[in-house]
Amino acid sequence: MVGYLRVPPVRGVVIDGPQSQRLFDAGCDQLFHDRCYGLAVHKPGLDQALAAMKPGDVLAVINLHAFAAHLVDLLEVLARFEAAEIHLLTLAEGIDTRAPGGFFTACAQLATFHDQRRMVRTAEEKIVRDGGRRPAEAGQASEPVPDLGPDA
Repeated sequence: MVGYLRVPPVRGVVIDGPQSQRLFDAGCDQLFHDRCYGLAVHKPGLDQALAAMKPGDVLAVINLHAFAAHLVDLLEVLARFEAAEIHLLTLAEGIDTRAPGGFFTACAQLATFHDQRRMVRTAEEKIVRDGGRRPAEAGQASEPVPDLGPDA
């Protein structure tokens, strides 16, 4: 099983540990990622993940928000999976297209995704706007996230 995730656009953060661990715990033996820049259309990590897969393989994600900010974009991604005969497993929504009725579960979750997109987009825009600063405790200034470059 292959895992895919989006990483916050915070300088020095290469991969998200808790998300990665959840994907490994779900049975992934490979992970691919992209940085989440709001409405980014080009996702080289997702392209690499799909290129590494063959028909019948499973792509696991934490949730549907890993793929798109809009329902139409999400449907295009799901159409790519169907064309490549790739199965989808989402941990948060419980979608597993290998299971009987899995496609119908996916369709039901699309409505929920559509309702949540504004909340997620607002949160991602705030991360970008704040420049990757850690949230401040009450009464304190926020501190920049340390740069953990390749030599760290």
